[in-house]
Amino acid sequence: MNYLSALIICKVSGTPIKISELRHIQKNGKELDPFLRAIVELNKGGVRYDRKKLSEYYLNGGNVENISHGLVIARKVGQFLSLSEAIDTDKKGIDFIKYFENKLKTGHNNL
Repeated sequence: MNYLSALIICKVSGTPIKISELRHIQKNGKELDPFLRAIVELNKGGVRYDRKKLSEYYLNGGNVENISHGLVIARKVGQFLSLSEAIDTDKKGIDFIKYFENKLKTGHNNL
């Protein structure tokens, strides 16, 4: 994805972004798509988060889409989940969508 497409996606979705953020991600050899999908989802879900921390995690190989799913779903079900907790959970290899599906089925709440 190029910068112009990324900027248009962010503009249409109402997600603030700086071109310097996009350059930094691409300069570090990462694709823009996963990061954009994550920040757009977080923005639409009304989740507050530390963009710099999320970006650093992505640049170090983290699954930011899983993080965004977790934070948005947690917010929707009324469970507090911080970005740090979401990152720690992602590092353990836990898929947030599967976790919350299981939680709904069983009623268990163990991250």
